[in-house]
Amino acid sequence: MKTSNIWRLFKILLIFSRRKRVKAIDIANEVEISIRQTYRDINCLKIAGIPIYSDKNGYGISENFYMPKINFELPEVLIIYLLLNSIKSQEGTPYYQYLNTAFEKIVNVLPKSLTKFFSEDNPEFSIDFGLDSKIDYKRLDEIFGIANQAYMEKKSVFIKYYSFENKKETERIVDPYGFKLWFGIWYLIGYCHMREEIRTFRIDRIRYIVIEEQTFKIPEDFNFDKFFEDSWGIQHGERYIVKLKFSNKIADFIKEIKWHPSQKLLTDFNGDLIAEYKVSGLNEIKIWVLGFGEDVEVLEPVELKKDICATLVKMNQIYNS
Repeated sequence: MKTSNIWRLFKILLIFSRRKRVKAIDIANEVEISIRQTYRDINCLKIAGIPIYSDKNGYGISENFYMPKINFELPEVLIIYLLLNSIKSQEGTPYYQYLNTAFEKIVNVLPKSLTKFFSEDNPEFSIDFGLDSKIDYKRLDEIFGIANQAYMEKKSVFIKYYSFENKKETERIVDPYGFKLWFGIWYLIGYCHMREEIRTFRIDRIRYIVIEEQTFKIPEDFNFDKFFEDSWGIQHGERYIVKLKFSNKIADFIKEIKWHPSQKLLTDFNGDLIAEYKVSGLNEIKIWVLGFGEDVEVLEPVELKKDICATLVKMNQIYNS
């Protein structure tokens, strides 16, 4: 079965998890499929063992239905336990409740001696997956929840968004295409009607949000992974070819890591390293380059060279004033 078909069936199951009864036409509209395809998908779920029944109010899933048991090896259970434990900092996001429930279920089947050994209080054992939130999303649970609901129902949202660059709030209509966690910060990715392009919005900078009546369809040619393919981090913008020259002092360090999917490396006769990257936007890679100080030189593009020079002049004025 294709991944797209599996995801479509998963979305239908999510609809059933939110509602006790739902009509076929509502499923078709929300998942953006035909009525005929809806009936085929429901039948497919029935064949898979999901106890779906129908009455005059629509379709529903039997209340005593539970997922079949999955046999995990002990190391697999422990890794899932540790991973879920590291995600507990996601409180306030729409996904915290499900993560926390899954965590508690695993804790309940593990021997007490193991849960004690892998606890945060045990100094002899520590594994951190680095999935902590940098923002307190507990104070944003309502905003995040509304944004996620709009995403699931494919409805536009009206938001008041604080722009860090302009230091002011703007009002705009956005079609939520998805969410991305980057360096502990959640972003909403969607089509901005004001800018008439797909933009990224930090959840914690959304000051107000309400779901609109209008629905939308994600364009068939939009691919979430491809959208960020050239981004150095989360930023999306004009594409550039960036060429950098790293000194032989840190050349080996740079070669140890694949910093970007587009990375191309070439060592010159002096042992210096020429690195080339195809990136979307320059601000994020600029911050990265500055971190290497005198051991890196920007060769291209001119825009990045000028921007870094201007930054260095300002820094020099600060430390020599």
